[in-house]
Amino acid sequence: MLAVAYLLVATLAGFAVLTRALPSAPAIVRVPGGFLLAVVVTSWTTYAMALGSSEVLGWDEHALRVGLLVSTALAALVLLVLGRRVRPRDLWVPRVDGVLAVLAVTVSWWLMHSRLREENGETLVSANTWGDLGLHGALSRSFSVGANYPTQYPFFAGEPIRYHFGFDFFAAMLQEGGLSLLWSFNLPAIIGFTAMLLTTFAICRLLFGVAAPPRWWRDRGVWVGLVAVALLLTNQSLGWLRYVQQDAGGSLLRALRPDVLWAHKGYLTGGPYTDDRIVMFNTPNAYLTQTHLIVAMAVVLLLVHVVLAHLDALSDGAAPDGRVLAGVGVTFGVSFWLNGVVWLAAAVFLGGLLLLGALGALGALGARSDRRRSGAWLRAGAWFAVPALLLAVPQALLLNGGGTEGGLRPHLGYLTCSSTASSCHGGRMDPFSAADWWSFTQYWWLNEGVFIPLLALAVVLGSWRERRIIAATAGVFLWGNLVQVGQDVGGQNHKVFNLWENLAGPFVAYALVMTWVSGGRVLRRHGRGLRVRWRSLGARAVTVCLACFLVVSGLIDAMTVKNDYVVSVFGDATQQQVMEWIIAETPLRSSFLTDYDQLYTAPTLAGRGIALGYSSWASSAGYDVTERQRAIAAIYSAPGTGIACSLLEQLPVDYVLVGPQERTSPRFALNEALFDGWAPDATFGSGATTYRVFRVSLACGASGRQPAVGPDDHDSRVTPPSTRSSSTVLVR
Repeated sequence: MLAVAYLLVATLAGFAVLTRALPSAPAIVRVPGGFLLAVVVTSWTTYAMALGSSEVLGWDEHALRVGLLVSTALAALVLLVLGRRVRPRDLWVPRVDGVLAVLAVTVSWWLMHSRLREENGETLVSANTWGDLGLHGALSRSFSVGANYPTQYPFFAGEPIRYHFGFDFFAAMLQEGGLSLLWSFNLPAIIGFTAMLLTTFAICRLLFGVAAPPRWWRDRGVWVGLVAVALLLTNQSLGWLRYVQQDAGGSLLRALRPDVLWAHKGYLTGGPYTDDRIVMFNTPNAYLTQTHLIVAMAVVLLLVHVVLAHLDALSDGAAPDGRVLAGVGVTFGVSFWLNGVVWLAAAVFLGGLLLLGALGALGALGARSDRRRSGAWLRAGAWFAVPALLLAVPQALLLNGGGTEGGLRPHLGYLTCSSTASSCHGGRMDPFSAADWWSFTQYWWLNEGVFIPLLALAVVLGSWRERRIIAATAGVFLWGNLVQVGQDVGGQNHKVFNLWENLAGPFVAYALVMTWVSGGRVLRRHGRGLRVRWRSLGARAVTVCLACFLVVSGLIDAMTVKNDYVVSVFGDATQQQVMEWIIAETPLRSSFLTDYDQLYTAPTLAGRGIALGYSSWASSAGYDVTERQRAIAAIYSAPGTGIACSLLEQLPVDYVLVGPQERTSPRFALNEALFDGWAPDATFGSGATTYRVFRVSLACGASGRQPAVGPDDHDSRVTPPSTRSSSTVLVR
């Protein structure tokens, strides 16, 4: 299978590159890091070759396979050149790392299998992750069973895409290589989430570990890492109080019963989409619905580890190696299309980290500081910033429609004002209002609990090196509270705070571990009436209580994931027949008219575009959906062919679909008699479940829009989904 060969060769090539560039990095960073490097680099080489093959050579039906073969060959060449220097010892994993890796893979597999799986040959998706699957399934299949070059937004056909689609294209690569849609999303998600957990652990050991501990359990960095991993897997909000009230009737003793916890269903929080001050973005739902968030976050954490390891190795006042930062800059720059919001937040952190490091180094030099040393730091920073910006800015402009609409704008307070319980509800925070700032404090207390106070404690307990890193992390928090990225502040800015939590987590874990270790010393100085033993026990009891408050909401979320019900992805047998026909009998670049505001339609699941899908997604991407909403409603309810066809001429559609969704739409009254007079290209089902497909060029005669490709130019390489391993997708 081509996908397996590609993944094996590309991952080994990435591992060889990281082993040569970062020989001191632990294997638990370099092994999954090799896969992440493969995603970042080979998805671009594949896309460039596929785009060229389609646009220049006209090889629509072979474009993706050509790109995949070229990327596999290039990865094999890199492996041939650099792989000879890799030795078995480069794969050596200490026992504690190995055990943690097994646990990380197990947890990651369980999470991804819970959201998306196959049972009795049917692809199923959990209800809480069902929504985002509609978009990412469409994007992925627009490449794997379509030819989306130049790339358009499947939910707004005819317009260049304004959405970071890098991971969805990578998933399509795996589908082209033979993986099912399910595994094209679940496999990268499992590896990516495992990489997040292991890299977080490695960062903690790098920052807080002992160089050569006699035993692993005497290494403070190991314990900090384990706590940080637990924080990443859970959420720190006060949502658990609702569990006590709703599931246990207000009884804390009943809430502690395992059978009550085991039966819990549903997330405890719903903001900002319900009138709730605690948002749902802290829950596992953010990662389960957004595979591209997992991969982008894992890439950022990998680069953060590289930068921290390099800065940690510098002597006081020494400037970073420009070659290392250039490599980080190039990798970071080409990763923009994986997730632009995460990229911007990571740029704030990495830029702030380098700036603070430079200021710290210059301050350490004192009287010995000179212009040459200052210039060395500036040049080193430029080695990172210049390639990162040169590679990312064109992507940002392309995905933002070449303008500023839907881009960055000032917005104070994130979602502080999103609930009626806020003093600034219905508007933005007033920076001169004490009530609004109190509401801001309440909001973050409800969503983060003791997380922020413990982070403040880490500032007190940490060294100057650690304080600089915390300050850079604080820059991400400030960025998310000052700047709105895109048009949906909740649906997009939450990724900024997901990254902030992952960067701040190691320091919160450090504060907990230090409370356990050193709390007894504090009590010894200030609690003379107590015996030493009781002082230590008191400190550890406080630590355990704080840890419980940090993770308990996440444990309840795990039950939500476990008990979530599932639904079919591809619909009933009739809809699957429609999809099979579309794949086999319509041009690869064709587009359809369907009812709008639908998450799942046969054309998008078959890799084709539609005039308008879910309006909120299209509008948040910067498209003007109003005119298309009116046109679609007017076409389906048109009194005659003339009016319908005149409107169809204005839309970039080749086919019109009339099915159950159009008959029951609350947005218009379907004039079925109009379409009874048209000759359908195909009919499926019977009665209320009938689907009819009409070709615009035939229904409207010479005035109709001509198909994107000749009507007989079908994709002969694609077999219907019923004969392939079906699958699914996700995220926003």
